Amino acid sequence: MIRNIILLLLWGIPASTAHGQNVPLGSWESHFSYRSAKHIIKVRNKIFCSSHNGLFSIDQSDNKIVNYSKTNGLSEVGISAIAYDSTENLIMLAYRSGNLDLLYLNENLEPDQIIYWPFLADATDLPANKQVSKISFRENKVYLSTNFGIIKLDPKLREIEETYRYIGPAGLEVAVTDITFSQDSLFAATSRGLLATSLSSTINKQYFANWQTVPTPYNAISVSFQNGNLYAGFSGNGVYKRNNTAWEAIYKSTSQTYSFSDHNNLVTLSDRILVLNPNKTDVYQNPVFINLQESLRINSYFWSADSKQGLLSNKDGAFRSYSPVDADTTISPRADSTVTDLNGLTWSRLPDYLGGGISVKNVQTNKQRILTTSIGNGGLPSSIIHSLAIDTDGYIWFASERGVGYFITDDILSGSAVNAILPIYGQRKLFSSERSNAISVEPGNRKWIGTDNGLFLFTTDGTELIRQFTASDSPLPSSKISALNFEGASGLLFVDTPNGMVSYRSDASAPSENLSSITVFPNPVRPNFDGVLGVKGLMNNATVKFTDLSGRLVYETRSQGGTASWNLNDYTGKRVRGGIYLIIIVSSDRSEKMAGKLAVIN
Repeated sequence: MIRNIILLLLWGIPASTAHGQNVPLGSWESHFSYRSAKHIIKVRNKIFCSSHNGLFSIDQSDNKIVNYSKTNGLSEVGISAIAYDSTENLIMLAYRSGNLDLLYLNENLEPDQIIYWPFLADATDLPANKQVSKISFRENKVYLSTNFGIIKLDPKLREIEETYRYIGPAGLEVAVTDITFSQDSLFAATSRGLLATSLSSTINKQYFANWQTVPTPYNAISVSFQNGNLYAGFSGNGVYKRNNTAWEAIYKSTSQTYSFSDHNNLVTLSDRILVLNPNKTDVYQNPVFINLQESLRINSYFWSADSKQGLLSNKDGAFRSYSPVDADTTISPRADSTVTDLNGLTWSRLPDYLGGGISVKNVQTNKQRILTTSIGNGGLPSSIIHSLAIDTDGYIWFASERGVGYFITDDILSGSAVNAILPIYGQRKLFSSERSNAISVEPGNRKWIGTDNGLFLFTTDGTELIRQFTASDSPLPSSKISALNFEGASGLLFVDTPNGMVSYRSDASAPSENLSSITVFPNPVRPNFDGVLGVKGLMNNATVKFTDLSGRLVYETRSQGGTASWNLNDYTGKRVRGGIYLIIIVSSDRSEKMAGKLAVIN
């Protein structure tokens, strides 16, 4: 008998469980640590702070935090420099790759437009390391300090105006860590000393002879011109001020880092903040300071980026962290080195120094077999195994240096000949020429495989590709996948990469024992929704039918584990019209049935 649940109307999401449990199908979330704070800028009433892999803003009035990543529009991961131009309401982000994002804000300081500018990636005559160490705005132009010189840009026209590359003594290439401007000169802290050139438009700044070496007692790593004075920070020696041609020690220090603020005569050392007043230097220290990177002073309080403690401030009294709460940032410990099959046998991947391969052991009898690349004794495509997983059929899957395959576990310890089954995809053995680092199995028995070149979802037997993702076409922070972990209850696939971890909401989840807790999300479907509808709380392989009120079938599918999905297109490929639709669910053994309603608003 079909049970109607019209009293619940539309199987909507209870407010108390909506977050996390019903993440939209096909959506991504970032799981970065924000404790490794690097750079901060002030944008009206907000503070923007970048960490090793993340970026967030905090409103000074209510402490509201907004995170930014590839999941909501940024182009890459790993910010090396950040700056703000108030005239254009523009935040410029430089990534460790050297590429740029131009983040234009609206009046509410929300991203209005993000323009990706990868001009350095297209340059063939530059060194492999194109990292930008500082972004400086001046008179509607942008100056990038890089490890191969200075680049002058016009961000409005998105043009490169000039490149000051071979500006060292005798025309040597220099790495530039910082620059500053006086009324008539440009100063650059470089790997070849402190250099200076005239800002006059008649001077060819691309010619090394027009750059003069400024004598300094040590090699400057940072430089700033404030209130008519030129300051420099010398690693391990302190902060100095230039008097005519001599340098006066303002503050001696063994700090290895120095960062000057554009305002307030502020300089940040690794463990303290200095305010450079005309007649004295004020020093601010606090036990919470561990490894300061940059600071701002707003009225009488500070904001500081600390690479160990996150974003710090004393705006509400004592210094404390204002960084977002840390999410899981890595898959640890990994559960794919050892798995137990349905017969109670333990399968373990052996390390390289033990010869590699897979150990199969009965822990009760200590009987053991080592599967290798030898035909008849494993037939592995490689002795280097990176990941193991057991699927719902009881087969043991592996991801190796040269391919993916699986073993049928029956009689594995009998001593008879056994060889891995290697699925064929694209007329060749699956990933036979590619390093596969991780494998994970969904409740619906589909296989997720992570390689050095992306993330792939295959059918149960590994012969058909369902979908794939790379860093260039998804929020993945890197195409190199380090580890995978599928969380059956939520349907989230956690993906670890060298540039941080993200999660993907698959259209599969752990099956339910009955049909008593069905959830449809979103419901109702709003006009601006362009994602995939999910039905959660199903029994495995349940049939889900969508019909109009007259009973005409619009779409039919089966659940992957406990979740079924629908892209809201009918069988002709057209999006369904607005209205009320019936959802009819039947368990695979037809012992349970359920019906409900769905609203689509167009």
